[in-house]
Amino acid sequence: MRDFTNVALGGLFFALTACGSTATTNPDGGTNVVTDASTDADAAPQDTSPLSAETKKDLVFRTVGSLALAGDLWLPDRTTPVAAVIQIHGGGFSTGEKDGKAEVTWSEYLVSQGFAAFSVNYRVYSDYASGEVSFPNSPMDIKCAIMWLRMKASSFRVDPNHIFVLGGSAGGFMTNFLGTTGDLPEFTPTDCADGAKESNKLQGVVTYFGPSNWNQLFNDPARVGTQNGEKKFIGLSSNTPCALGSAEASGICTSASATTYVDANDPPFYIAHSDDDPVVPVTQGQFMRDSLKAGKVDVTYHEVTGMKHGWHANFKDEQGVAVRDEVIAWLKARK
Repeated sequence: MRDFTNVALGGLFFALTACGSTATTNPDGGTNVVTDASTDADAAPQDTSPLSAETKKDLVFRTVGSLALAGDLWLPDRTTPVAAVIQIHGGGFSTGEKDGKAEVTWSEYLVSQGFAAFSVNYRVYSDYASGEVSFPNSPMDIKCAIMWLRMKASSFRVDPNHIFVLGGSAGGFMTNFLGTTGDLPEFTPTDCADGAKESNKLQGVVTYFGPSNWNQLFNDPARVGTQNGEKKFIGLSSNTPCALGSAEASGICTSASATTYVDANDPPFYIAHSDDDPVVPVTQGQFMRDSLKAGKVDVTYHEVTGMKHGWHANFKDEQGVAVRDEVIAWLKARK
């Protein structure tokens, strides 16, 4: 069985020292990342001329073979650099797009609240050749997006020290995993064409109803559905995936779980889940919450009642609006 003890702490030290970066801890538990602090004193005066709201479509942040992965960057009116929220779509690891209805709804609202929103595509399993699997390649795609945005931040007047992620369902798994594996060498892409020397550490994570631990999910009697999307995503082939005591359980099901890498250096988390989610049972949100608390990570947890899976952009439902407003307040407190 693989030993994960202290892997996150060692990975963070290695990534920061190898890249020549300086990291400072915020009072709220997040981390400020300065790529080259030695040049700060010589920096030119900051341009504070007003920039109008705009949307930049199809910005390519990574190319894999003939496939160009792109994002849509929504920018608010701004004079100084603004915090950015990277949006990660759901879709069972098999579908979904950066300009889906939920992503547009959230992007428009984030901009109205003074944030930049970068809604990105990543590879789903239909993008892979036979025999290839999505994990860990798909989250590595999003890490390239984080690193690319950090490198390009000054040109868009985005604050590189305040980059968050937000996603639901499959996107919620990605946010969980990105939050607990920031700058770990084994989960830091080395083939990003732009931003390869930047940090992929985040300043905050917003997760709606996302998987957090595959061993628990596949063995949860409350779970319904075929589970084929998840099996294909992490490369499982058995009829009883992540069976207790199996090599899968101690191997890929553990190494692909966000909870495996929790430690006190992780950024703050906001987790929203429903007690009536049949696709990703509420135990996944609770387990992520409890793992973060045990790791001394700042975590806010909001459990709604009676909502089914996929409600995170339902801004007409009273509970959905309440969580949305709480998320925005949570983000503003940390930007």
